[in-house]
Amino acid sequence: MKIAQVVCTLPPKAGGIGRVADQYADELIKLGHEVKVFLPQQKGVDFCAGKNYSVQPLAPIVGNGLAAVLPQLCWKLKFYDVVILHYPFFGSALLTALVVSFDRLRMTCALRRARRDGTCPVSLPTKFVVVYHMDVVLSGWKKVYEKIGRRLFLNFILNSADKIVSASFDYLENSNIKKYFRKCRAKFFEIPFGAADQFKPAPKDTELLARRGFVKTDKIVLFVGGLNSEHYFKGVDYLIDAIKLIGDEKIKALIVGSGNLKSEYERLVAEKNLTNRVKFSGFVSDEDLPKYYNLADAIILPSINCSEAFGIVLVEAMASGKPILASDLAGVRSVVENDVNGFVIEPKNSADIARKIEMLFADEARYKKFSENCLKIVEQKYQWNIAAKRLNEIILS
Repeated sequence: MKIAQVVCTLPPKAGGIGRVADQYADELIKLGHEVKVFLPQQKGVDFCAGKNYSVQPLAPIVGNGLAAVLPQLCWKLKFYDVVILHYPFFGSALLTALVVSFDRLRMTCALRRARRDGTCPVSLPTKFVVVYHMDVVLSGWKKVYEKIGRRLFLNFILNSADKIVSASFDYLENSNIKKYFRKCRAKFFEIPFGAADQFKPAPKDTELLARRGFVKTDKIVLFVGGLNSEHYFKGVDYLIDAIKLIGDEKIKALIVGSGNLKSEYERLVAEKNLTNRVKFSGFVSDEDLPKYYNLADAIILPSINCSEAFGIVLVEAMASGKPILASDLAGVRSVVENDVNGFVIEPKNSADIARKIEMLFADEARYKKFSENCLKIVEQKYQWNIAAKRLNEIILS
């Protein structure tokens, strides 16, 4: 089958949405499909390099990056058997739904004429699958824009979809579309995301340890995520505050990521006299990221609101055998089995974060058990080949 994916970004840019689209494309090709991914082009970013599938960056007429209008989709999406939209994608999500709906109407009419006239059959209408990643939580005037857009357009996008996929029903039950989810439950399918094959347990890289300013006896809590304004919800400032509250100075944090908020977090670290305990790596490539997971002793996701819906970093951490700490948020908490593979932490509560980190490292036997459980859970639940096979079943059904 010919499959098109429409998404706001792809690796090497940071972001879970792009990583999911990337993995789906790779796995769907292995299943015999022809896949092309459409996304907005970004200056200085080569989205095509190293990909096993076809990528076509498009020049937006309005906006850029996560919010961009791509009128080229009106003709680029023709003649595909399946179109997969990764939502949210401001500016192009509605356009994708409109294009598919119009093309489907055209094809349906042509099919009816062919059947009526006894002529050669035409292709079946395009299937439209929406992968609902998360709600969008904005502030200020942008909040008004988001609310208007959701009320006017989101239901149309969801109604246009033949199938809707989410990583977690727990998230949907508490999301902006919970009423639609309950009303149209048969359209929804739960497919947990997976961990790429390169994430696996390995010894700490001693050279990397020294380069990042750590010693072997340090206990490193790792954060991985975007540090730009679009990822304001990651809760990095609460992690920094938590490190200040921890008396054991061997417990330290390593923050991996880049963006315009990085300088603010660095300033906060300096103000709290934590430069010896909180380190920043900047951007880390996908190739080097497994080394950072294995450099750490635990991985944390201290997000603060429903803009965080799952947390692929948690699955990658577990695949590396690392216990996890994650906020008690819908969707995110479905990955953490409290006191089994890590701890659930209270959002926006630095004291609770500090306490859970101390608990994690206080009991060596429990820590070891958490690590073993992480590997077992990933093997059973969080594999990309399993996710892609499930998506393939949904597409073909």
